[in-house]
Amino acid sequence: MKKRTVLALAGALVVATTSARAGLDVRASTLGWDTAGVLRGTFSYRDAIDDKVKKRFASGLPVTIVMRGYVYPIAGGAPVALTAHTCKVVREVWDNYLWIVVNGGKRVPVINVNGVYRLCTDMVELPITERKALKGKPSDYYLAVKVEVNPVDEKQLKEIQRWVTRPLGVSGTIGAGDALFATFVSVFMKKQVAAADRVVEFRTASFPP
Repeated sequence: MKKRTVLALAGALVVATTSARAGLDVRASTLGWDTAGVLRGTFSYRDAIDDKVKKRFASGLPVTIVMRGYVYPIAGGAPVALTAHTCKVVREVWDNYLWIVVNGGKRVPVINVNGVYRLCTDMVELPITERKALKGKPSDYYLAVKVEVNPVDEKQLKEIQRWVTRPLGVSGTIGAGDALFATFVSVFMKKQVAAADRVVEFRTASFPP
């Protein structure tokens, strides 16, 4: 019964998110397959860091930036793979550095916002999905991206951390039967109440062959 409920909810979310993604802007990106059959992407979302976020950096208040990318069929339907990137930034008043933690790793100091861009918003050859996760032609798929600054859902943030810390290839795909499906897919539903300080959404062009 529980599995049936999850599948029913997932189906409803697919319909809702297909509509929500229809208006996403196509953002410039570089996509390519490596020799191991992993699709890697290079793109940026510096616009997630606006003047308000920069003021928060200066104040010493922590800032968390979460990116989730979902591989969707162009024809519509559920996502078939997930990629993510998390970044926490805080300024220490005694040394004037911005300290950054990427994907739950070690703290790294940077001297200005350019360092934040480099580590938090400029994705370079980010692993997106394995070729074997795609049915049919890769060109029938694209990546839909949602970036949130200071998301309020701590539980969901912990689940995302779980995804970004496990090796690619362990389980690089998600589907309607996955217990995390409804949680992850629901981020593309338009919420009536803002769940983050800032939200940026976009998509890539279709994948290369």
